[in-house]
Amino acid sequence: MMCELARERKRIDSILAEAMNQNSVRLSIDEVELAGYGLAALRSHYALSCSDECMRKRCDEFAALVALSRRAQQHAWQTP
Repeated sequence: MMCELARERKRIDSILAEAMNQNSVRLSIDEVELAGYGLAALRSHYALSCSDECMRKRCDEFAALVALSRRAQQHAWQTP
């Protein structure tokens, strides 16, 4: 069975963005924490159609980008 993540990239990224913008992690720059929230969200949608390894890889990639972006924003806010 083909992994759904490969065909539904935009939807996947939307799910991840929503999960990583929830109250408890909205300002987090911790990639591991962000990836954990993303993985939980993806599992609820794709557990039967995609391997955990595949979901985890996408979550890690997405979380790294989110954390990097948030760090850059924090730096910009702190720099006069």
